[in-house]
Amino acid sequence: MTGTADTVLTVEDRAGLEAAHVRLLTQARYRVAMYLPRMEPGILDSEAILTELRRLATSGRQAQVRVLTHDAEQAHREGHRLIGLAQRLPTAVSIRMPVDETHLAYASAFLADTTRGYLFRPIANRYEARGDLDAPGETSRLMAYFDEVWERAEPAWQIRPLGI
Repeated sequence: MTGTADTVLTVEDRAGLEAAHVRLLTQARYRVAMYLPRMEPGILDSEAILTELRRLATSGRQAQVRVLTHDAEQAHREGHRLIGLAQRLPTAVSIRMPVDETHLAYASAFLADTTRGYLFRPIANRYEARGDLDAPGETSRLMAYFDEVWERAEPAWQIRPLGI
């Protein structure tokens, strides 16, 4: 079943994007994948979103929050709160950076709960997005791309906290 009025997500502004992210994260059980070419301040770092990500990251042995970004160092400099979460929960929250030029040219962003739902922004630096909370086919397609990039990406070691 795909595309019912209750599950379709259509976003046109920043507030709508945050609400859609919260809805998608709320339905996720253990795993979520995010492809964010740029981790913009104010996007995916609100208290409501971090609460859901923290819940996922501490949900048990299967917990996994994976983030792909093109510049984790810049996100760290700008104080993106998702970086802090990754530093506090490094076994459950992982951030990697693609190294392949083809992947670095990817200009869209998405969040997927890995099995059923997704939210896709065709142009990563814009708020407009579309998605569905119950679209396993499209979610599977996005996850196949995510997994391909993830396997070739390098861990974002430069954001790891110093263990002194």
